[in-house]
Amino acid sequence: MMHHVATTLSILALVLSIFVQPHPTAAQGGLGIAAVVNDDAISMLDLNARIALVLDSSNLANTPENRGRIARQVLKGLIDERLKLQEARSSGITMADKDINLALADIAKKNKISVDKLKAHLETIGAHISSLKIQIESQLAWNRYIGRKLAKRIQIGDEEINDEINRIQSNAGKPEYLLAEIFVPVETPSQESEVRNIVLRLLEQMKQGATFSGLARNFSQAPSAALDGDLGWVQFANLDPKLQNVVPQLTPGRVSSPIRTPGGYHLVLLRKVRTSPGLAQADAALKISQYHVSIAKGTPQAQLRSLRAQLIATTQNITSCAQMNEAAARSGSLMSGSLGELKLSTLPDNMKQVLSTLQVGQKSQPIETGGGLAVMMVCERTDEGADMEKTRDTIRKKLLNARIEISARRKLRDLHREAFVDIRL
Repeated sequence: MMHHVATTLSILALVLSIFVQPHPTAAQGGLGIAAVVNDDAISMLDLNARIALVLDSSNLANTPENRGRIARQVLKGLIDERLKLQEARSSGITMADKDINLALADIAKKNKISVDKLKAHLETIGAHISSLKIQIESQLAWNRYIGRKLAKRIQIGDEEINDEINRIQSNAGKPEYLLAEIFVPVETPSQESEVRNIVLRLLEQMKQGATFSGLARNFSQAPSAALDGDLGWVQFANLDPKLQNVVPQLTPGRVSSPIRTPGGYHLVLLRKVRTSPGLAQADAALKISQYHVSIAKGTPQAQLRSLRAQLIATTQNITSCAQMNEAAARSGSLMSGSLGELKLSTLPDNMKQVLSTLQVGQKSQPIETGGGLAVMMVCERTDEGADMEKTRDTIRKKLLNARIEISARRKLRDLHREAFVDIRL
């Protein structure tokens, strides 16, 4: 549970991750009520301050146009905060000033400024430290509520962990994507058009210079928002079927169009693609010898195929590292010969995949290396046992956090249904 709390809190540490030149002072008009949430009012002053904070951390210009575009989105976030805080307080959970101040100091520290300078910066953009403190209090109280009321009801069994291990291993060798996401849920059919328009506006804001990470931090309602939307490496089979149709078509650095899934709308940023390694394997210390031939940059494919065939023929009768070293000495390449002892985990992916399956005295097929091709042989191998207990604990925590997030989202949806919310914008 501590991992979940720490991850969620990181959103607060990143709220002001990019300090830019002071914006024009936020909208002038702080009188009036923006919304009423049960017996709690959200003033226009509250809303204006939070809009200024969001624009600043998203790297968007503080203009009337931008303020108008995000006002309803920001107000929805403020309503969620009040509902969370009210529910936590009704359960007897309150946050001490010292806890809020510690979190505030941590935000300042991570941005390499003092709390006083943080306060001054907020004033220059038309916000106030009290707005940030309310956000901090709501997050801290909600995290504690989740821990006390929701998390303790959830158990992850050995069978679930085994299923997850089998799923990960079955997808080893298949495409895997380094992704970031923005997710906005559609909780009722009447919200369909509004949510789609919100996501389209986020896309438009990116075109105007807003960062994906800043928008994810402020508007995404997935747990990944705490990490700027980053999902890490995701196996193809673990993507929602709707995302499976889109993600493979993206090129690194591209953001998808809005994707409708059963829960709501996604924007997905593809960072990188690789072949899935499966579970972290036991490491090994390898002593390697190789026969290397250099190739010039831009060598035609036909010539590369010919060099591969020649390299296979040259090394076909080599059956030991002693013979490999003798042949290497005659090769004329300074990169031929013993490579000494190397950790399997430190090698490039293409080498790791080949060498991980070789036994002592077994040759590889030609492998592309920096500036050439090489046939490699494992001379000695010392395997280190995999820590399966640690692996299983990591998977258990991952499954637990996912289940907790689903439970928390359901609880927030129930709070919305039961609440009296009067929006006056």
